Amino acid sequence: MQDIGFLYNVQHDCPLAKCTASGKQPLIQERVESDLFKTYIEHKPIERFVINTHAFHNAHRLRVALERSLVAPILLYPLEVRKAKHTEIAHRLRATQKSKLEARAAQKKKGAITPADKTGSVIPKKRTRSEMETETNDTEMATQA
Repeated sequence: MQDIGFLYNVQHDCPLAKCTASGKQPLIQERVESDLFKTYIEHKPIERFVINTHAFHNAHRLRVALERSLVAPILLYPLEVRKAKHTEIAHRLRATQKSKLEARAAQKKKGAITPADKTGSVIPKKRTRSEMETETNDTEMATQA
């Protein structure tokens, strides 16, 4: 037991093993097998597992226990195009942000956004109890007159 550094959960690597939903199992209704079947995944034996390293609170121990190639981060884009991709995405985000700011300024100019409702939502805002009581009192006075 002294050799165990930590416990972890592993998952079967279905894509690599090419597991398929080929199993069929009869459905049981009121303790009797019916004519209906449900499929289930039949796992093929493979000695390879997936470890969700992001779920660990003690990742430093994992990095010590495993070789670097198993825990090295995988880049989303190759190093040759990484800077260009970053610049491209940044330009798109700036354009999106600029158009949103312009649309919001136009809405504000039209008066569609009031200070109380900064979202510009078409959903009516909640009224406070005092506002509802004032409305009720105004309606009662109007019906009495």
